[in-house]
Amino acid sequence: MRIKTLTIKAFGKFKDQTLELKPGLNLVYGTNEAGKTTVQTFIQGMFFGFYKPYRKKKTYSEEYEKYMPWGQFDYSGSLVYEVDGREIRLERNFLRAKDSLFIYDNTTGKIINDQFKYDGVIRQHLPLGNLGMTSVIYNNTVNMRQMVHDNESGSQDEIRDSYIEMQNSSGIEINFKGIARRLEEKKSNIGRSGQSKSRIGAAIRERDELQQLLKEAEAAYAKVAENQEKITRNQKMMKRIETENDYLSQESVVKRKKELLQSYEKINKLEKENNRLSKIIREDQIYEDYNYKNLEGLKAISNQSDRLSDQMDYIEKEMADASEHLKTIRQKEAAKRSSLAGHTLEAITEDYELFKKEQNEVAAVDKKTNVIINIISALVALLGMGLVGLANMGLLGTSQGIENLSLTVGVTLAIVGVVGLSFGISETLKKRRILKEKQLIPIQEEILAKYQLKDGPSFDSYYKKVVRNQKELEQMQNEGELLIIQHSRHQAGYEVLFEQRRGIMRDLERKLAQYEVKSIAEYAERCEKAQQLEELKIRFNGNLQLLENLLETVNGGKTDDGQSVWQKASPKSEELLSLGKEIARLEGENSALTDGIGLPVEIQETIKSLDAQIQAFDTEIKACNAALEALETIQKDSHLESAPELNKNIGDILETITQHYKGVKIDETMKLKVVDPNGGDFKEAEQLSAGTMDQVHFAFRYGIGELISHEMPFILDEPFVRYDKQRKTQALKLLSELSSKRQVILFTCDDDEEKLLKSLGAPYHKIIL
Repeated sequence: MRIKTLTIKAFGKFKDQTLELKPGLNLVYGTNEAGKTTVQTFIQGMFFGFYKPYRKKKTYSEEYEKYMPWGQFDYSGSLVYEVDGREIRLERNFLRAKDSLFIYDNTTGKIINDQFKYDGVIRQHLPLGNLGMTSVIYNNTVNMRQMVHDNESGSQDEIRDSYIEMQNSSGIEINFKGIARRLEEKKSNIGRSGQSKSRIGAAIRERDELQQLLKEAEAAYAKVAENQEKITRNQKMMKRIETENDYLSQESVVKRKKELLQSYEKINKLEKENNRLSKIIREDQIYEDYNYKNLEGLKAISNQSDRLSDQMDYIEKEMADASEHLKTIRQKEAAKRSSLAGHTLEAITEDYELFKKEQNEVAAVDKKTNVIINIISALVALLGMGLVGLANMGLLGTSQGIENLSLTVGVTLAIVGVVGLSFGISETLKKRRILKEKQLIPIQEEILAKYQLKDGPSFDSYYKKVVRNQKELEQMQNEGELLIIQHSRHQAGYEVLFEQRRGIMRDLERKLAQYEVKSIAEYAERCEKAQQLEELKIRFNGNLQLLENLLETVNGGKTDDGQSVWQKASPKSEELLSLGKEIARLEGENSALTDGIGLPVEIQETIKSLDAQIQAFDTEIKACNAALEALETIQKDSHLESAPELNKNIGDILETITQHYKGVKIDETMKLKVVDPNGGDFKEAEQLSAGTMDQVHFAFRYGIGELISHEMPFILDEPFVRYDKQRKTQALKLLSELSSKRQVILFTCDDDEEKLLKSLGAPYHKIIL
């Protein structure tokens, strides 16, 4: 696999920039703050996004905020890579709530997302999922960040599992981490006995509560049996007393007749009252089905409607604010366009360039002066006159020939100098006249008049103002488009809330119609009347019970022919009443004792069922623990089998770089230890010098990356900062050899890497940021 093209639309400091990568070694050079780490992070983001691993819901990492562009509404890019002779194109939008990933076949342009594994947490397909590459493994093997040694949380287990699965020769995919996670989830689902809200904890709590309830039920029913014996004894005693009583004396009969008469009066009074109550109950019977439970349901529906109304009011306000803001922006746009007086930026730019072109021609004429010619001509004339003077004064010697030659040359030079000076002065005057004539040509005057300007400087100011206005207009247009999008979203949300509220109101209207009322207040009034009706019924039934008791008393005092003659009575009425009250008390106590308490035999059956359920949970947890122990044993055994090869591979690389350390030991948690060749002691990587620690971790990344993934590019950001020249040379030699098998991307701000690569004769492709 190799990366071919990076297109950064908006990411960190970059905007609309494309980088082309080649097979083999790519040397990406840039000074500090040039954006090397940004490009490296962009590659990571294109493959995996910026989501925190091991989360049950989508959570963004700190890198998301760090590389979000400032002052832009875009945060996206694309990447093209080649794998197995096929070009794949990734297009990703990083923006929160709009994040998306489209995977294309770059040859056909077809979307092929469904050909890659899907992650349900981030709700996206994984471009490298089919290669078994996760963000954690990527950042701890093939992607080497600048001066970072600590593995990401959970990465040791994931790297270890990936390596062990790679060593598995059975042909069966074994996801150790996935199996262990599912076993732990199963245990977590069951919970522990001390957790009251877990399944096993709830079962234990319910069993304990039932055991306490069983004790209470057994005690209650033992008391009921005791009371029942007392009731039986009292009933037998009452029958015995009634048998002992025979006929009463005449005096008792008279007394009972008086009582009978009083009972008749009470019966008459109660019947009249019940007739009145019966009439009211019949009239108010229509309120019988109204109750406060339905009233609360209606109020809940109304409250839900009110909440939706509040949300709709808020959205309406947001929409109104957005519309007002958009209106303000449109007014500003109109004002700025009106300031151009109907002219366009293109036309003004064309006129401005023509104006400046003519102005430059005038300036060119001004520069072509004949100062040098005039100076040379004057010097020649002076030289000629000097020779003539010397010849005339005889200062050049006694030879007549020399004097004549000097005189001739002097006269000639004087004449040439005077002619040249005259010509230079004439040309200068001519050019000054041309310059004066071309100070402002008609076409420039026409351009200035077109825009009502007086001179060139004012045209410069006017043009700068137009350009600035155009930029402000474009910014306003972008802001207006964003407001329109926000307004559309608010509108869509408002319509959803409107439909929800309309459905709720329809449901409320249907229920009100079903209850034959027009409002909730009317239903509340009917509930009050229903409660009053219930109270009347209770009073009516109480009167009926009292009537029945009185009629029983009266009927018991009548003879066969209907005459009211009391023939029987009880001289031990107080004793009978006392026994009757005791029986009633005991029966009431029995009723209270058994109220809300189940039968002990039923409680015992439920306890047995819960015991079986708790036992099943306990067995399941033990099975999960046994499986986890077996997995751990398998992982340790696999590590023991594979560790020698891994130790040798990484040790060879470390020896090549350092020419000193060779022995390397990696435990089952993928922690590195180095064997000191001097004493043979183990040293943690963190105990070494900073430079050697860098080299140990480089060897680990190089070695484990080779074993886990042969296809992914090897990406390094300033890995050799603390290397000496010898070790850096050896490391670059390794990278050069590696680049013949897989793509290598090396970020650096130092020219030293390029010089060493040239000295090694290693081929590379240089990219300058």
